[in-house]
Amino acid sequence: MISFLSFNCFILFFVIIDFWIVSRNQSAKTYTMLTIFWIIVGLLFSVYVYCYSRDLELFYEYLSAYFIEKSLSLDNIFVFLLIFSKFNIDFKYQHKVLFLGIWGALFFRYLMIFVLGELIDKFHFLIPLFGLFLLYTGVTSLKKKNETAIDMKFFKKFSDHVELNHGGHFFVKQGDGSWKMTILILVLILVETSDIVFAFDSIPAIFSVTSHKDIIYTSNAFAIIGLRSLYGIFSEIINRLYYLKHAVSIILCAIGVKMILADVIHIGSLESLIFIILVLVGSYFASVKKGNA
Repeated sequence: MISFLSFNCFILFFVIIDFWIVSRNQSAKTYTMLTIFWIIVGLLFSVYVYCYSRDLELFYEYLSAYFIEKSLSLDNIFVFLLIFSKFNIDFKYQHKVLFLGIWGALFFRYLMIFVLGELIDKFHFLIPLFGLFLLYTGVTSLKKKNETAIDMKFFKKFSDHVELNHGGHFFVKQGDGSWKMTILILVLILVETSDIVFAFDSIPAIFSVTSHKDIIYTSNAFAIIGLRSLYGIFSEIINRLYYLKHAVSIILCAIGVKMILADVIHIGSLESLIFIILVLVGSYFASVKKGNA
């Protein structure tokens, strides 16, 4: 398959263009067009996977991995909204934090994928254990409100030691010529930390449909890089998608059960893909119906 360096250069090129466009126009139309673009690119890569491998099962595995990461990463949007509102970050500056957050997320997920992959290859008994963890997470997330798994008070303690008037900069120059970090640094750290926490759910979940690390990484990358533009759309409407978090929890629970029973019942990647799409589409229509009631 495509080399790691070539793939990341490809991603870097388009993400820089994405950043340039958003820096000049943060309208709903811009975010919608970019979201559509990233989804199309992510789905087209599945065609490349099939053309390269001539393996239909690998094609389904990529799509399943992509939709799992895409659906589970929707939970990040709730958290991003909470973080930005807690620290009073204007919408026009949020895209800069998320741009850097994307690259941090890709780096940490790359490490997690290949470390976790080695562990699963050597210790097969970890699969049902991860399944139990995902099942527990899915059940408990149904009972929680939209909160981060990070202690916000911990970061609030540091807000007194940073510059609050950031002007969209991560560092500002003081009157004495020294440089001081701004509140955007703390927000970036919090965004990165929350993504790492979420990765402990999504990465094991994707290993339930494929063991190919390249497939997992590329599907993760395409799902994550489109998250920033998706946030630009969902930040206004996500609170009206009443059943979205329920859908994410159901998917987590189903994947957990699949991993627990991996040695007893084989559920193919195509079946997993169909289930995920049905749950997401069902949650959307249920939310629309509730909103119109």
